Amino acid sequence: MDPKKYDLIVIGGGPSGMAAAVGASSNDVKSILILERMPRLGGILNQCIHLGFGLNYFKKEMTGTEYAARYKKMVYDKNIEIKTSCLVHKITGKKEVTFVSREGEFTVSASNLIMATGCRERTREMLTVPGTRPAGIFTAGLAQEMVNIYGVMPGKEVVIVGSGDIGLIMARRMTLEGAKVHLTLEIMDHLSGLIRNKVQCLDDFGIPLHLEHELMEIIGKNRVEAIKYRNNKTGKEKLISCDTILFSVGLIPEQDLLTDAEISTGNGIYLTGNADYVHDLVDSVTKEAEKLGESIR
Repeated sequence: MDPKKYDLIVIGGGPSGMAAAVGASSNDVKSILILERMPRLGGILNQCIHLGFGLNYFKKEMTGTEYAARYKKMVYDKNIEIKTSCLVHKITGKKEVTFVSREGEFTVSASNLIMATGCRERTREMLTVPGTRPAGIFTAGLAQEMVNIYGVMPGKEVVIVGSGDIGLIMARRMTLEGAKVHLTLEIMDHLSGLIRNKVQCLDDFGIPLHLEHELMEIIGKNRVEAIKYRNNKTGKEKLISCDTILFSVGLIPEQDLLTDAEISTGNGIYLTGNADYVHDLVDSVTKEAEKLGESIR
């Protein structure tokens, strides 16, 4: 039995995936399927309860959750088919997509395939930081999900490693939730995230940012107890007690499905949003993805 065929399948129901589907539907693409691994559409926006979204696209400042809700309504209004809580584990050059859900494993196909799979965070292991492997080590995005969606605090005495935007935002969030954020370490001589996030999330809360400072060692047996870090300009090393480390050291576009299948883009297969390259603003993600969707024939 041949797999059910769509005009367009979008893998990923975050901002870029929703925008691509809406754009395609606006251009009279009839049968569209969005496959999303989480229980609901929205992607990373669902855990972004802070302001700073929508000024460029909707001409109104809103939270990430509000931005997602606006786009979800646009998707629902277009009557686009959506499957959530499903994991795509295989694609082919013929644009066949195999995914698993609670109901089982299914294969569908499409005339066009848009990869809107977003990006993933770089981890402590990718930096090969010396030291033990105790509890209390998180990526900033995971910590954001824990606090904003599940109401669980990762720790109380915090150090942020890296000055990416999620790390800066979590420095503020952890402080507002009663934790002590001691400092933010950045190995480069410049900020990685947006200036506005440094001002609003570090400066306004008196959290120091140390540029050209490197994490040298994580100390602790069962739980993080301290870190050793170095001023790379002077060579001086310091020890600071903490029970939690949040890594915000860069994002990697999620292209593994294409890589594993040895497939390149083209011939009806596209990348969009952070799966293509990491954007600073979600407004830029949605504009580009919507434009791509509108180009689908």
